[in-house]
Amino acid sequence: MRRLMTAAVLASLWTTTPVLAGDPAPSAAYAKGCTAKTARAAEPAEVAANPAEFVGKCVSLDGWWRDIALYPSRAEAAQTDALSIVILDQRRVGLYLPKAQLDTAPQTAPRLVTIVGRVGGACATVAAEVREKDEGYCHYKPGVWLAVASVTPK
Repeated sequence: MRRLMTAAVLASLWTTTPVLAGDPAPSAAYAKGCTAKTARAAEPAEVAANPAEFVGKCVSLDGWWRDIALYPSRAEAAQTDALSIVILDQRRVGLYLPKAQLDTAPQTAPRLVTIVGRVGGACATVAAEVREKDEGYCHYKPGVWLAVASVTPK
């Protein structure tokens, strides 16, 4: 019985956490095929509060980009240690960016942008051992993550 229960739990994690074959961690590569033309407009706070509703969907989000997250307001993004504020876990979207974009991420002054990408779901649904090895948003936070296809300044 215990073996069946474990198999059922693993199966549910596999179906709720989209991953690429051979890559169990969240990744910017998951955004493949997601473009501005195919994306559905959504609000960052809506996606952050309802990750299961958006898993696997290609979305376009307008918000304030800072470091490895997108915030619905400049005030939230500009908070000192914004990534550490627990209440923002239900408001911000964690970003998995291609290296070139990650290297240009604003670190102090948030930037208003449109980000297109595929929603990966809540980091809390990613296996703990995968989160521990991850070097991105899910290593630190339980909120929702987005595989970024493009970032456009507004």
